[in-house]
Amino acid sequence: MFVTSFGTKCPGSGYNITMDDFPTPPALFSRLFQWFCKEELYPELQGDLLEEFSLNTEEFGRKRARQIYRREVLKMVRPSIIKALKKTTVLPMFKINFKLALRGLIKQRLYTLINIGGLAMSVAVATLILLYVQSETSYDNYHPVKDRLYRLAVDRTYPDHVSSYARTPVSMGEQAALDFPDIEAFTKVFRNNGGVNITYNNETFLENYLVAADHNFFEIFGIKLIDGKRDEVFSVQNAAILSENAALRYFGDESPLGKILQSDLGDLIVTGVVENTPRNTHFKFDVMVDFEILDLAYLQKPNFLNFGVFNFLVLKEGVSPESVNAKFDQIVENYAAGEIERRLKMSFEDYKASGNGYNYFLQPIQDIHLNSQLEGEFQANGNVTYIYLFLAIAFFVIILAMVNFVNLATARATDRAKEVGIRKVMGSLRKQLISQFLIESVLVTISGTIVGLLLAYLLLPLFNNFADTQIIFGQAVGPYAYGALALFSLLLGLLAGLYPAFILSSFKHVTVLKGKFIRGKKGQWTRNGLVVFQFLISIVLICSTLIVGQQMNFMQNKNLGFDRENIIVMQRTGGLKELETFKTEVKRIPGVTNIGGSSALPGSSELYFGSSFELAGSTESIALSCMVVEDDFLSTMHMDLKAGRSFSTDFEDSLSIILNESAARAFGIIDDPIGKIIKNDRDVSNPDGPKDYRVVGIVKDFNYKSLHNEITPLVIFNNERYLEGTLNNLVIRANVDQSSSIINSLEELWVEHAPNQTFLYNFLDQNLDQLYQMEKKSGDLFLAFTGIAILIACIGLFGLATFVIGSRIKEIAVRKVLGAGSRRIVFLLMYDFNKPIILALLLSIPLVILFMSNWLNGFAYRVEMSSTWISFVTAGLIALTVAWITVSYHSIKAALSNPVKNLRSE
Repeated sequence: MFVTSFGTKCPGSGYNITMDDFPTPPALFSRLFQWFCKEELYPELQGDLLEEFSLNTEEFGRKRARQIYRREVLKMVRPSIIKALKKTTVLPMFKINFKLALRGLIKQRLYTLINIGGLAMSVAVATLILLYVQSETSYDNYHPVKDRLYRLAVDRTYPDHVSSYARTPVSMGEQAALDFPDIEAFTKVFRNNGGVNITYNNETFLENYLVAADHNFFEIFGIKLIDGKRDEVFSVQNAAILSENAALRYFGDESPLGKILQSDLGDLIVTGVVENTPRNTHFKFDVMVDFEILDLAYLQKPNFLNFGVFNFLVLKEGVSPESVNAKFDQIVENYAAGEIERRLKMSFEDYKASGNGYNYFLQPIQDIHLNSQLEGEFQANGNVTYIYLFLAIAFFVIILAMVNFVNLATARATDRAKEVGIRKVMGSLRKQLISQFLIESVLVTISGTIVGLLLAYLLLPLFNNFADTQIIFGQAVGPYAYGALALFSLLLGLLAGLYPAFILSSFKHVTVLKGKFIRGKKGQWTRNGLVVFQFLISIVLICSTLIVGQQMNFMQNKNLGFDRENIIVMQRTGGLKELETFKTEVKRIPGVTNIGGSSALPGSSELYFGSSFELAGSTESIALSCMVVEDDFLSTMHMDLKAGRSFSTDFEDSLSIILNESAARAFGIIDDPIGKIIKNDRDVSNPDGPKDYRVVGIVKDFNYKSLHNEITPLVIFNNERYLEGTLNNLVIRANVDQSSSIINSLEELWVEHAPNQTFLYNFLDQNLDQLYQMEKKSGDLFLAFTGIAILIACIGLFGLATFVIGSRIKEIAVRKVLGAGSRRIVFLLMYDFNKPIILALLLSIPLVILFMSNWLNGFAYRVEMSSTWISFVTAGLIALTVAWITVSYHSIKAALSNPVKNLRSE
């Protein structure tokens, strides 16, 4: 036989080979070959391999020789060389253990149902969360050049603040494509925020999702044309491309191509139909028109200052967005600086020195939905913070289910100790016991996973409605997902079952059969630690949910600087030919107390326009937000004047302005503002040059944006100076008890004064609440997930109660014999369960403060963490109450039990 350690004559060779004559081949492959090679062939074949390895080492070197050796060993894997596998008892033993495990689970129905139910709830919650996360992270992944497609955005620096905008000047994208060779293509999109009326066959619809785009839009965005020819959809200037929904709405089953639609933009010819924009896109449209049809001067002329369109750029392969970002300063210097100097009569260097600036940057198209919260977004985006929070919840809910399993398994240790002892006496090996317990664990997890998937499928429609999503189970969960879930359930079963399997199988059979089964302190600390962990997660979720609720309540009840209640808002009133006559008739409606008009409303930040101003005698220019109102607006909104007066027909107010307190502070005139002259370099009614405006009033700061943003300087113009159609909103203060009849009367007046125009209205308080829908939706989800987490934690506590009270049953009997009352015993048992809950509460406080402080930092106006102490107290009381209810059954049952029966074995 060939012996490598001492040397022997190698078969087929004329000399002896020893280990000192050549380097050692790869040990792993040597052992592998010895394992699968037939014993009668092994000596000769191994000798040949070693001889070849020695020769290769001399010729090619050690590294190359080891590579050849591995390859030759793998070549040996063929039927003529592989040894026959010995018959094993693995399969029969597996069948036996499977039957024993199944019988044990059926026998202990309660524990089995609790384990499967807890895991099923966890899997269902985790599945729904993962489906939601998949939906949220899949936005804009269908575009053909998604990895190179970016949206241009800007951080606009003002002397006292920075505002970030999703819309940028109309000429920026085109000029960048001309000047920068790194840019392959660009396109721009414009959306009319007020909507457009479109009429066909005397039926009018308000299209809120009408956009205008460049001709190359469909080459860049992955939206399929299903009717019409791609190279002809923009063949005429008044072309209109409809979505499937819009085409069905207007034409039903008729072919829409060539049909004429009447609109606010003029007659439109339908030249194409596209598929409906997917839900997972950061913008959508129902009607698209040619960009050239827009009759807006700042969109049709070169412009580098007005933020009006969404510019999209496609970078060339291998170009980083950071390298392009650095070049936009050149465009500002070359094209925007001159326009700024002409308007403000100051050098661009002085303009920047005063604190003004533009920082353009590119946003990856797939990051916009979750990572962009800029002003002027196409629609409300999601928030990546909530994605991380929900993923953490999914993870912890699964961990809670695993902890439950361990707790319940160890709780059954007393009952199963004698079973283990008897099986060991009968000859069962420890590995066989471990196998049985692991099979039990895997059976539970597989059953729980299947039930959880079924539960998720059944709950998905309710979840879609609750979370405002449109997830389809069959599309979201494919074959790979099912494979991953099968692997997950197997691994989860093994991981969750390892601890109880090794603990239960380690019992000494002699000890347990004598009835002297003793539990160590280590096991007690482990179980208590698991319960602390469960309630730590539950209390963190409870506190977070309560703090979210506090913040939502704060936002709904904060004094915004105006009275938001009992206000009906009529939209698109700028098209009324006789606005004053309409207002007079509205005032006659019973229940209407006042009416005012404005160009923008609180909460609609994109409708506030910007303009530059300077105080008379100063050369420092300040860019401010602006709005236009008529005389009764401030009084209708119950806004407070801190100084001066409001606009009035008793005065000539065409050159009068009202500032908010922030604007007065920005100009440095907060102490004596009335009568000050503010120069405005440009407004829509005086394009020929600057105008001087006189400050006639200071209005108390009001939140004209959401509470995510701080109040910034605002200038309020009077509509006497502005063009007809500026007042696009009417605010009507009305008696809420008569709101139904008032709305009916308003609609009748609207039909009379604005035929073929859509009647639109809403309530201001509801409109403002829409600003916080993401927070509200997340708060509702937190509440639901928190309830499930508490339920799962209670299951674990139920298991601990079973274990602890079962181990103290004789102690309780002795106490009763010695005179202890049932109430005293119940109190004693309940007291022991308070300790892990209180410890969990103490550990949760720093975690909640850390996480929720970061969340609250996303609001400019928020509750202080010091005022959220009630949430911690409430969370602790909820956790204690739930724990008491959970363990009370076992405590009361033990306290009322007959001590004679429990002491009989003594």
